[in-house]
Amino acid sequence: MTISVQKKRARTTDEKRRKKRRILDAAKSVFLNHGYPSVTVEMITREAGVSTGAFYLYYKTKLEIYKDLQNEGLDILAEMMGAVFENSTASPLEKLRQIALCYVRFSRVHREFFDIIAVLSATPAELKETRSEIGRRIDSKTRRLLSSIEDVLKEGVEQGAFVPLDTWRATGALWALMDGMLLLSERNNMENVLKADMDELIDQGLTMFFFGIVKQHTRRTS
Repeated sequence: MTISVQKKRARTTDEKRRKKRRILDAAKSVFLNHGYPSVTVEMITREAGVSTGAFYLYYKTKLEIYKDLQNEGLDILAEMMGAVFENSTASPLEKLRQIALCYVRFSRVHREFFDIIAVLSATPAELKETRSEIGRRIDSKTRRLLSSIEDVLKEGVEQGAFVPLDTWRATGALWALMDGMLLLSERNNMENVLKADMDELIDQGLTMFFFGIVKQHTRRTS
């Protein structure tokens, strides 16, 4: 009897997990096709083939499921960048370049998650909310990721490879540079106007950023 009950509970748990996954995948598709502001819970449940009541068993609002997708995307990005942070043989400059290229690769390989994180945003007020559990989790993961990038900048300053600088602001500047170029890439603006390959433009942007933080003697020997 006990074994039978355990199997039934396990089966019920698996079914719930699969249903939640179906709702989450449906939400991702609907957000990408219609943009966050236009999406309703009914559109998500219709795409998932479940009742509205089933949605509310797992999520309270469309913002909560949107943030759950952001959270999933951050996990993928953090895993991709993890190997760079753990590389003890690469110089700080090389680590920064690899971090930036990692973000470019994430935007292409996991385009749907990049769009959800950086393009299809909810309103600033909604996204800044950190009172909910998922809001706090996203805030924590984002800060942890940015802090890891800042550690690379600190390492470069301590080694004398980078000029003295506010490493936290420099982290924000690098991230803003990458986001800006990748968002323009989404619209094909830079390639259409400048008639240049996007990879070349990204490399040029990184070179300009690095030129601003690398010490002169490092520039001559690199």
